[in-house]
Amino acid sequence: MRKKLTLVMGLLMLCACTPAEQIQDTSITPAKLRVAVASNFYPTLSTLLTQHTLLNEQITLIHGSTGTLYAQITHGAPFDVFLAADEHSVSALMDAQLLEYSVNYAQGELVLWPVEKAAQTNPISNTLIEIRRTTNNKIAIADPQLAPYGLAAQQTLVALGIYEQMSAQLVIGNNVNQAFQFVNTHNAVIGLLAKSQLIAAAGQHTDDAQRYQQFVAIPAHLHQPIIQQAGILTRTQQLSLAQYFMAWLMSDTIQQQLPAHGYISGKRTP
Repeated sequence: MRKKLTLVMGLLMLCACTPAEQIQDTSITPAKLRVAVASNFYPTLSTLLTQHTLLNEQITLIHGSTGTLYAQITHGAPFDVFLAADEHSVSALMDAQLLEYSVNYAQGELVLWPVEKAAQTNPISNTLIEIRRTTNNKIAIADPQLAPYGLAAQQTLVALGIYEQMSAQLVIGNNVNQAFQFVNTHNAVIGLLAKSQLIAAAGQHTDDAQRYQQFVAIPAHLHQPIIQQAGILTRTQQLSLAQYFMAWLMSDTIQQQLPAHGYISGKRTP
């Protein structure tokens, strides 16, 4: 029977009642907590963890596409927590009794980048149609079979009625970070990417921030919602620390920061 983290309130009480100093105690945490995190959320999680030094020191992050991490978990990878970029992977692992809890921790947003917004009344359709006219133009997306952002990108192109015509122009990244790099290094002229990536890039490259701000949000009706779920693996040997981490992730302090990183708070998801 599934134990949904509407148990979040209980975990939040655990977080509030557990002194932060306890997570330094090697008798409680003999090894680091291994958190498998979807590529899109890795930069955000890394940044957020810097606000909790003691917790940060007890965590190892392993990032990749959701599909790749899912496969590794099913083959016995020694992870403790899984932060996916979708619902399906977590649900499947729950059905296989490989996850003990699950919770919606964020909702992602898909964007098209770069786009000259000021010059167009319908920037998404017009930009993609213009790119389609030149076969050498490439559009980057993550692998729809492995990455939820790639699936959302594919659904968007299908909804716009141009997927078949543009399929030969697609360059496919193993994950959404690789798709971003295709555009960032000019191996693709445009990409359907995660909003969080552009916000992070603008913050890292302040001298060139305007370049990364030239994106347009993809309307939500063009693809299925990118609901990002997290869960604790049933085989973890560090349940207390895993619960502490999840409670921290779902705390108001962290959830209220997610919009600034390009996400909708998990607490606002259905």
